[in-house]
Amino acid sequence: QDRACEIIEDLEANRMVRKMKKRICLVLDCLCAHDFSDKTADLINLQHYVIKEKRLSERETVVIFYDVVRVVEALHKKNIVHRDLKLGNMVLNKRTHRITITNFCLGKHLVSEDDLLKDQRGSPAYISPDVLSGRPYRGKPSDMWALGVVLFTMLYGQFPFYDSIPQELFRKIKAAEYTIPEDGRVSENTVCLIRKLLVLDPQQRLTASEVLDSLSSIIASWYSMSSLSGPLQVVPDIDDQVANPENPQEVKVTEECSQYEFENYMRQQLLLAEEKNTLHEAKSFLQKRQFGNIPPVRRLGHDAQPMNPLDAAILAQRYLRK
Repeated sequence: QDRACEIIEDLEANRMVRKMKKRICLVLDCLCAHDFSDKTADLINLQHYVIKEKRLSERETVVIFYDVVRVVEALHKKNIVHRDLKLGNMVLNKRTHRITITNFCLGKHLVSEDDLLKDQRGSPAYISPDVLSGRPYRGKPSDMWALGVVLFTMLYGQFPFYDSIPQELFRKIKAAEYTIPEDGRVSENTVCLIRKLLVLDPQQRLTASEVLDSLSSIIASWYSMSSLSGPLQVVPDIDDQVANPENPQEVKVTEECSQYEFENYMRQQLLLAEEKNTLHEAKSFLQKRQFGNIPPVRRLGHDAQPMNPLDAAILAQRYLRK
């Protein structure tokens, strides 16, 4: 029989009591941090993460959003629409920046690419004008509208459409009435991507595959610009897989660049700034250290490490002289 064992502490008898219960559900995957596994320590609801950070940098947003769209593209290729895509239904792994999409309660498996939906489902701030029109609509473009709201909210820390009165909120959505803050934080390419997602005509709205192409171009332009300032090799031979490096706006990653290499490269982009600072500090330390100094003391949180030949020579010269 499918049963679970519950351990209860009996304070009066000062003992542990086991109680057998019929298991109601079987947890196959837990997507929230808990004390029973270290693997969940890096998981956080994406909405909670954005609220905590106030807003995300363009670089972090694009890397996270790429993974979101990658999952949605896989769903759409199987004719599955989510119909409730929002930050609250996404779980972020802070270490790998991988995304897991949850809550498929409103999801639907379409019979065909042109299968039309009639019911009005979704979360108010993310709902598309297609759904609010009252006419049959296609599910995939509606999902892409919601992704436009997700991208905007991660970048600016606020919804593109907001009003305390639902009727006024829906009026703004049906008119695509929103304003992109001009704070200089976000590049024109990413702003253009938002505009191409939050477009009223579902036929003109970008598909998941088209969004991935746009994101690939944005990230490739980052690499092109960073490579001009120094040899920051992240993905093997990626230099040969970027076209027209003299014009970063038109840079494209070629088809020969494997998905695995490209995704690894994107995740490395998040750490470039931190790595530069760490490298600068390390160089400064090495320049100050001269022959004859005492070898550095390891932090207590690190395992003991063997001395290298240089450290052994320093100790021999300073302390083992006869």
